[in-house]
Amino acid sequence: MNAFGFYLLTDTHYFESSLGAEGKAFDEYMRREQYFMKESGAIIKSVFKRIAEDKETDVVIIPGDLSKNGEKESHKSFLKELYKLKESGKKIFVITAGHDYNEYSYGYKNDERIQVEGTPFEELFEMYRDFGYGDALSFDKRTNSYIAQITDGVRMLAINCDSFNNPKGTMDDELMKWAEVQLCKAKEDNCSVFAICHYPIIPSVPVFDLVGDAKIKEWRKVASFLADNGVEVVLTGHMHIQSINEFYSEKGNRLIDICTSCLVGSPAKYRKITVNENSVMKIETIDVEDFGWDLNGITPREYFDSQFGQAIVNRVGNALSGGKGIVKHLKKLGKKIYENATVGSLARLIFIKVDKSLKNKKLTELVSEVGLAVFSGDQPYIKGTPVCDMFEKVFRRFSFIIKKVEPKLEKDGVKINLTEMLLNTVGSNKDFSDLNAEFILK
Repeated sequence: MNAFGFYLLTDTHYFESSLGAEGKAFDEYMRREQYFMKESGAIIKSVFKRIAEDKETDVVIIPGDLSKNGEKESHKSFLKELYKLKESGKKIFVITAGHDYNEYSYGYKNDERIQVEGTPFEELFEMYRDFGYGDALSFDKRTNSYIAQITDGVRMLAINCDSFNNPKGTMDDELMKWAEVQLCKAKEDNCSVFAICHYPIIPSVPVFDLVGDAKIKEWRKVASFLADNGVEVVLTGHMHIQSINEFYSEKGNRLIDICTSCLVGSPAKYRKITVNENSVMKIETIDVEDFGWDLNGITPREYFDSQFGQAIVNRVGNALSGGKGIVKHLKKLGKKIYENATVGSLARLIFIKVDKSLKNKKLTELVSEVGLAVFSGDQPYIKGTPVCDMFEKVFRRFSFIIKKVEPKLEKDGVKINLTEMLLNTVGSNKDFSDLNAEFILK
């Protein structure tokens, strides 16, 4: 692959704050939201300014979820920022995703959620014509997928698996046939190809293999298709997580999936990726820094993590609400324990011992810490740490349930070891980092 470099940021979720970001309904919504709405414009402007100042790297790639939820005014405001960045000398390539077209979009004013003008899928091509679509060597109008020349000898296959005409999170046979033609042409023209796709191709962490919306459907089929047709790297988003994963097809071909977090919410990171003349790909992770907002004396990272950490706690609490009959009573009991228990008191309840460093920790605090760690990449709770040891004991205690559940989770004949899957989710067992890494490409 020829030498080149680019910035990678995704899930910008730009929200035009004049549509309304205040009041009781807004505050209630934000209790369970990972990323910021009101601050999104300021964050994006700040990051774009820093990218514009880098005169050595002239390509910027954004794989989808450009707007909060398809608000027409959000797209208009985001496009203004894209044009400013383009005027600084950058070539920008985007794809859209599920949050970019919507019949029903909303703002928040006067303590209520109000409907605002949304964006039909059919309008996205003209909106983003100047950011990849118009420069495409080939464009698939059905899905808004395309292939473009990034630099001499290098092309980018932009797979839109989240379009109106293609079920969300799917690379169907028609789209795959179109992509195969483009990859064959690239090979004939002696061009290397990398891909972008909003949905992760490879599950970002092992347990996401069990979550339907966490990766592209039939991901092993799609990963093998890309790897066996000459694509070695794919850039993804959607899950708001920092991860890098490898997959090998049955033919022995490798695919590297570089998934990048939401730009406007914890862990609030973007990447700079370079490939040198020796085909060494260097991946560098960059934190969102000060964006001109009053953070009440805390750092941007603390500000982002505080929002997401509380959202994790609230989402779990919400899952323990509702239901009917005995289910309602059990959930109510579970919620009471969840909101009030320490790790030590819960451990005594299920007859296991935990490290003294965990005994007085609130259960909600631990849930928040583990959730933040999983999405930040390089999950620290490896075997031998107090948290991992605790999880191992819990899983052994409930092994009789786990063994009954595992066969029901099997898909396509792939057996599930739920305990190992969960342990490898909270503790990374990879020999490379999810944040900064180097790979030698073919």
